[in-house]
Amino acid sequence: MKKPVIGILSPRRFDLENPFENQTRFVDNFSKRIMEAGGIPIGLLFPLENFNEEEMNLCDGLVISGGPHLGSSHICALHFAYLHKIPVLGVCLGMQTMAGYEWFRKMHMGNIDYDIISKNFSYSDEKYYLYDKKGHNKLDPFKIKDIDKSKHKVILDKDSKIYEIYKDDILYMPSLHNSMAREELFDEQTSLFKVTGVSEDKVVEVIESRDDWWCVGVQFHPELEDINLNLFKRLVLESSKIDK
Repeated sequence: MKKPVIGILSPRRFDLENPFENQTRFVDNFSKRIMEAGGIPIGLLFPLENFNEEEMNLCDGLVISGGPHLGSSHICALHFAYLHKIPVLGVCLGMQTMAGYEWFRKMHMGNIDYDIISKNFSYSDEKYYLYDKKGHNKLDPFKIKDIDKSKHKVILDKDSKIYEIYKDDILYMPSLHNSMAREELFDEQTSLFKVTGVSEDKVVEVIESRDDWWCVGVQFHPELEDINLNLFKRLVLESSKIDK
């Protein structure tokens, strides 16, 4: 069976005055996990946030990885995945992309396209779907030898896609972030996503699609440990079902 291609969308660093610092930065652990899970990782490049559908057409699945900057290309890529029902795993910033997409869709009554997203989605609007809270970024800078210090309890809904994978409603995961998703975005049945995992202090740690589209976002970092390989295996499995 042909291995599914998993596109990795990473955050960008902008420095137009220094072209060598104007970069897309990929974390090797994501491509490593995808390969271990049986997929083929490829990097998605949208210079200056210019979204390209042709790149997305190469993908059977999508990983939106963590990082400091959420741009319009993240929202466009998630919109493409939603329209084509491409499986998605969002990690940290990737889960926050789902929150941003939920907010943006509601602001535009669901009437959006790539052009509307590119022209109207702004990094400065994150206050409407994210908020800051101390206590969830205990290691800065992060060192793998200190990973246990970064872990906390994640409580899962047993009726969820992620519970099907872990078969446990309590996880202990490294979660390193200053911004949190606003839970009130997902409290309506009309919402595209729902919350299926929280920390002990009620911070959103897992978001999933409500329907049969396989889209899971986690605030924690599963790419850091081998024990989370089954999450990537499920993404690859779901991606192998895509009929292009």
